Amino acid sequence: MKYANETVTIKQYSTERVGDGAVLLSVLSVGHNFVFLRVGAIGLPNRDERLNIGEFLNFDVGESGLFEIRLLSVLGFDTATFLVTRIK
Repeated sequence: MKYANETVTIKQYSTERVGDGAVLLSVLSVGHNFVFLRVGAIGLPNRDERLNIGEFLNFDVGESGLFEIRLLSVLGFDTATFLVTRIK
């Protein structure tokens, strides 16, 4: 089964809409090999997480689906790249 995915690069202190606009992904800070991020959706509580490169989190947006958000890379100390995949 093939899942829809997208790669998104986000600067520190910025927010992007991903997953066809269902998920809001904010990068709070970027370290050498990790990020602190905030994941949310309209009408749902925010979730704060720390991800190391290669790690992922699952975020359930109810009827809009379940998304896997994986940290692919960091650039400098202000940019992070994620792979966002709808898995349900």
